[in-house]
Parts: sequence; structure tokens; C-alpha cells
Amino acid sequence: MTRPLPSFDTVRRLRARGHLGGTIPQHRAIWSLRLPMGRLVGGLVLAAVLSSSLLWLRPWIALVWNTELLWWLHALALPGRFEAADAVAQGLLRLPVPSIDLQLPAYDAGAALSQGVAVVVVWWCMGWLPDAAKPVAFFVRLAALVHGAAVLFFIFWPASFTHTVQTHVGSGMRQAWYLMLLTPWIHLATYYLFPFAPWQRGLLSLLTLLFLFVFTPLQYALHVALVEQLGLIVMPVLHLLFGVMMVIIGFVALYGWAMGWRGHGQVQAQDAPF
Repeated sequence: MTRPLPSFDTVRRLRARGHLGGTIPQHRAIWSLRLPMGRLVGGLVLAAVLSSSLLWLRPWIALVWNTELLWWLHALALPGRFEAADAVAQGLLRLPVPSIDLQLPAYDAGAALSQGVAVVVVWWCMGWLPDAAKPVAFFVRLAALVHGAAVLFFIFWPASFTHTVQTHVGSGMRQAWYLMLLTPWIHLATYYLFPFAPWQRGLLSLLTLLFLFVFTPLQYALHVALVEQLGLIVMPVLHLLFGVMMVIIGFVALYGWAMGWRGHGQVQAQDAPF
């Protein structure tokens, strides 16, 4: 004899019970959901002020980035012709980047094969790491996978790779610049609406902008030096894993650190994030 199917009302009541049989109460963040208009207006004003300040400082930021990047390229005695960008960039948001004409040696198929062997060795060595180091192993194997694909491409179709050091550095620096412009608005949606003091909200954005400002020219000076030593074959892994992804990791790390700050009113149960 088959049992009758439970009614819809019975199923609805059972869904509200936990694994021990007790009723699951509605979370306070749901029943007390409200839009913090004061924080929202203050966050909008802060984001607008920071973005406007960045646009006003754009010529100075471009000058500093150009000067620092070219200084490192000359200090490392890299072969090629390096020139600063024009003072004025086309477009309201576009950032002028320096001209980088790096002299590279002729393509060597033997170097590509040796790097392919190194990729296989690195992949194999990652399997020997303990379980505690598995996150590192996953990232290294991802880098080995990307670089291995680049090795295969350069072995069979080296002439089809049309990207240059100039496009790599130019796109990377502009991506960092655009991320700087978006930083206050990202923080508006993810941090400003929480019960932190106004100075804490502004400090997080300023620290993030300072990180992007300092890190970007150093990052791409290192990229140019690595390409000069290892060839264009390393450009895909530099672009995909060690380009804008690195600054995003730093961005998220600063955000996570700032979320641990004690904000005014956070200890009060009735002060929900919204």
C-alpha cells in the first residue's frame, strides 16, 4: 500500500525546520532590511569626490608612472628605445603610456623546448607537496598550464604571435588606471554601506589607490625585464596571471583587512549593514 503524498502546506512547514526538528527563525538581516540613506548619500559624495580628484590628477599620475617606468628600464640597462608619452591623451579617461621598443633576440626553438621541459618538471614536483600546500600547488599548476599552452603555440606557430611589449605594458597600465577610477564605486557597493566611520571608508579607498599607484609601474618594469630575459613566450602567463589579476588580489586583500576594522555601531545588534 502506497503512502499518500504530503500536502503542499505540510512541505512548506517542514522546510522551515532544521535538522534537529526546531523551527528556523528568519535572519535578522532579512527582517530588518532597510536602506541606509545617510550612508548611501555620504558614499555617493565620497566616491564622486575621489573619482573627480583622480581625473584632475590624471596628468600628474601619467607623468609619475612614465618617469618611474622609464627610470627602471634604463637602470636595468635593457636594450631598446624607450620614450615618455605625450603629455595629452586622447579621450577623457584615457591614460598616456610610454613608448617601449624593446630589442629582443631572434626566436630560438630550443629555448621554447627547454621551457616546455621545465613546465613538465614543475607540474610533476607540485604533486609532492603536502596537503597544507595544495592551494600553492593549484596556482603553480595553473601557471604551468598557461605557460605550457604558450610553449606549444610558439613551437608550432611562433610567427602568429602579434602582441608586443608595447601593447602588453600599455593595456596593463590602462587597466590599472581604470581600476583606480572604479575603486570608489566598488567600495560604495561593498564597504561604504556598512556601519564604518566616514574616515574609515575614505581611508580604505585612499590606501587602495596608493597601492595601485605605487605597484603598477614596478609591476610592468619587472614584466619588461622578464620578457627581455625569457622572450615573448612568457607574455601570456604574465598577462593572464601576473597582470591585472595581481592588483585585484591586492585590492581584495585590503578590502578584507578593512572589513575587520571596528566601525561605530557595529556592536549593536539592531544596526544591520542595511
